[in-house]
Amino acid sequence: MPFIHIKSLPLEEEFDVSKTLKNIAKNFSNKTGINLNLIHTTWDFYQPGHYAKGEQVADFQPKENYPIIVDLLTPDFNKLEVVEVMLESIAESISQQLHYPKNNIFINHRQAQSAMVFDDGEIVKW
Repeated sequence: MPFIHIKSLPLEEEFDVSKTLKNIAKNFSNKTGINLNLIHTTWDFYQPGHYAKGEQVADFQPKENYPIIVDLLTPDFNKLEVVEVMLESIAESISQQLHYPKNNIFINHRQAQSAMVFDDGEIVKW
């Protein structure tokens, strides 16, 4: 079930989004042991001028001061050590594949609780 949602401004250097998403999912799976087929990964782009930090607005994803924003959603049964591996895995993947500074990636982890998820046509309980 992990959902990895990535948002950024367009990057100045073009990249293969599909290939990048596949590699992020593969690395995540390899590092965590979670079945690759259970990992969902998306990348959405803000329109140029639709991301401000303070009063400064950017058209392209800067390598500093405007982090790439990642939202990670996982079941609440993962231990803290596993969540840390997940966070590091995502940051490393984005950084390595895009040659983007790891210290300009922001990842927020959210936990889905048992019976608070609807998936595969039913309420999921663990």
